[in-house]
Amino acid sequence: MSARESASDRGSDDDDACSWRSTRSVVDDLRARPSDVSSIETRGLAVCVTSHRRGRFGRRSRSSRSLVEYVNAASAAEAEELAARAREACGLDGERRDGRRMLAIVNPASGKGCGERIWEQKARGVLEGAGVTCETRVTRKRMEATEIARGVNLSGYDGIVVVGGDGTVAEVFQGLCERADAIEVRSRITLGIIPAGSGNALCKSLQAEGDESCDPVTCALTIARGLTRNLDRCEVRFLDPETGTWSEKKKTHSLLSTSWGFFSDVDIESERFRRFGGARFTMQAIVRIVARRKYSCELLYEATPDGDAHNARGMDGVPGEPVPERPGWRRISGETLGLWALNVPWGTENTLAAPRAVFDDGSIDIILVQATARRHMLKLLLDFDSGAHVAHRAVQYLKAKSFELYPGPSSNAKAGGFIAVDGEVAAQRHNPAPSMSPYGPLRCDVIRAGVRFFAPRTSD
Repeated sequence: MSARESASDRGSDDDDACSWRSTRSVVDDLRARPSDVSSIETRGLAVCVTSHRRGRFGRRSRSSRSLVEYVNAASAAEAEELAARAREACGLDGERRDGRRMLAIVNPASGKGCGERIWEQKARGVLEGAGVTCETRVTRKRMEATEIARGVNLSGYDGIVVVGGDGTVAEVFQGLCERADAIEVRSRITLGIIPAGSGNALCKSLQAEGDESCDPVTCALTIARGLTRNLDRCEVRFLDPETGTWSEKKKTHSLLSTSWGFFSDVDIESERFRRFGGARFTMQAIVRIVARRKYSCELLYEATPDGDAHNARGMDGVPGEPVPERPGWRRISGETLGLWALNVPWGTENTLAAPRAVFDDGSIDIILVQATARRHMLKLLLDFDSGAHVAHRAVQYLKAKSFELYPGPSSNAKAGGFIAVDGEVAAQRHNPAPSMSPYGPLRCDVIRAGVRFFAPRTSD
């Protein structure tokens, strides 16, 4: 595998993933270096790094990597030299470990429907060029990723590469947690992400922490380097109306977020705009600002000592009133626009929803937005891109190791009413599917450093 720097500003747009031709044959050509190359040019796979460039509306795009083919090595020795220089340039020098095996679970319907092509034409070649053997399983129906992760024999794999969006990662992780050997698997198997969805929040958070771009080629290089870090996980349970206890039957294992009210409405109802990629969230948010719904809820939360210190940063002290007979717990209630609880900083690739989130601090960051005027909501929406929303007077930013949400009624009784976990509908007020949990109270508990991901830098 070879790499080169591009002085050109032509760039590489991930939205053009469908137009890339396969590079697997190029990788095979590089591996099968002929003994007699006097009359044969050696081909190889190039990782092209594009420079920063001025984008639309004056915004600067981040550097990213793409795959191209080169035909410039005159001998096997030169090809070996190019490959060595490429590994060093890509951060693989000294980290390459031939013989690693990965199971790739690919969702072809993620994002704009290019998941399979992104894997075959952008990411797979990078991993194979770095000496990683990949076995691919492509999903063809909803929740098949969960079935694969729950039932596959993982004894021969070092990790799982998930090609898709946040929903696909959630499906795979749910399947891993439902296995009989879940504890052993979580301690041994490392997860990697190739972004192919609309939001890609979890992947963006991991890459941004190491100051790396969130594109398929760069993320494949992250996995090839083999560096890891730990991430908290969450367990979400709904209240069983028959027993009055938190149900274990439909426990959801979460890595990214739990949302309700405005945030879950935007997330779920934006599915109709899926063909527009990540812009779908902005489009639906504008719809929900114009046709605003108001909610009410009761939020109970418990924080770690560090979380208590964070929550007391404001002028008014720790938000909420102490809960009788529950030491350490506090209650906030009243009218609200919605709640977004995040395990990582980024809520989408372009939304820095929880800028103070830490991957393995044992806390989830809760964004609770109080009812405010429409003109303030528009400003608030724009501020989410940079994380400036945390300073808005309508926003309460909390850290909690556990919380309970008791949803109240909506101002529009005939619409809304979703609870989303990792971007997927976990419960809904109207016309719920039989497989869903009952819409109503939920509890979320954080398990510290409960899963390991490939990341641009090692854990602290």
